[in-house]
Amino acid sequence: MGAATRLRGFSDLVGLAYQGVEDSASWKTLMSQLSELTASHDASMVICSASAPGIYCLITDNDDPKLTGSEHVNGVMSVNVLLDLPQPAASTPDELMSEGAFLRTPLYQNFLKPANIRYLLGLDVMRDDILHVKLSVERTADQPPFSLRERELIDLIAPHLQRAIHLREQHANGAHMRYFFEEAMAKLAIGSLMLDARGRVLSMNAWARQLIEQNEVLVMRNGRLRAIDSVDGRALNKAIDLALAAHHNNLRCQRGVGLRLEARPGMALLDVVVKPLICDPLLEARDTPAVVVYLNDCRHPGIELDPAVLAGMYGLTPCESQLSALLAKGISLDEASMRLKVSINTVKTHLRGIYEKLGTNKQAQIVARLNHSSARLL
Repeated sequence: MGAATRLRGFSDLVGLAYQGVEDSASWKTLMSQLSELTASHDASMVICSASAPGIYCLITDNDDPKLTGSEHVNGVMSVNVLLDLPQPAASTPDELMSEGAFLRTPLYQNFLKPANIRYLLGLDVMRDDILHVKLSVERTADQPPFSLRERELIDLIAPHLQRAIHLREQHANGAHMRYFFEEAMAKLAIGSLMLDARGRVLSMNAWARQLIEQNEVLVMRNGRLRAIDSVDGRALNKAIDLALAAHHNNLRCQRGVGLRLEARPGMALLDVVVKPLICDPLLEARDTPAVVVYLNDCRHPGIELDPAVLAGMYGLTPCESQLSALLAKGISLDEASMRLKVSINTVKTHLRGIYEKLGTNKQAQIVARLNHSSARLL
């Protein structure tokens, strides 16, 4: 194999390593190409965590379901002495253990020898208190031992895999945080949408989707958020344009714009906040969030609180927690009496219990506190 061919092969491996940040299937392809470049029987990467002992993630080019199933993998890893041996650089079991010791291990005798696997070459891609990732290639007894060329290739690709794993962790954390954010906004009865640098909708939470599907105030046109024809949407369009300009020009002083969409003067439909998101300008051309839009339906009766959550959080009785949930929605005492099917005097008795447990004697403060409570997120 010529130098140019080897360089192209290595370049492909590096590309696959970083493609795995978003698509782990690329790492399986990487194992296949690594196996080919090293003339190996197969290549694999094992990932395990100290926080989940006995659980292993195997990425390999071997498609045999019997050999890649969890039962077989767990059996192999339970006797894999190499997992406990540090391998900062590419090395073989014969180099890590005393002469002939590896050939006497249960790993070799029970699993490798029956499969005619004789030679292993591997190293630790990562090895810390949290995560352990080991990369290895295997050859059969009919093949020659691994040479310096294969060692160099393994040593070269390992740092790229390490960086890709760190990037994948950050990518996953970002996705989790965005999902949590969108879900939290929906719990608060607030719609949220992320727009890209061209003003197209990237994502939205369930509450925003419901508002759009009802088609009473907002619609999607060519992937962009717009007011329906009967609603004056000029203020919304201008706010989005301002936020996009702030994003493009990295203007952190632009806090955002608040506005109200009305069916007619004095008849509010939605309260809207449009805020720019300032991020890495090098990523501006990609589909990264540039603007966030918050939507609050003025016609919505109020926030929904779970009485069971309020009971556990504030030590309220079942009746007190039901009354608290109604008060948070702006329900009057008389209406609460009707909904709970109790007398107004009973409602006032429960209200005194709520006053005592929340440390106030004003109904307005009770409502304000409940509407700012973290119970809104459950």
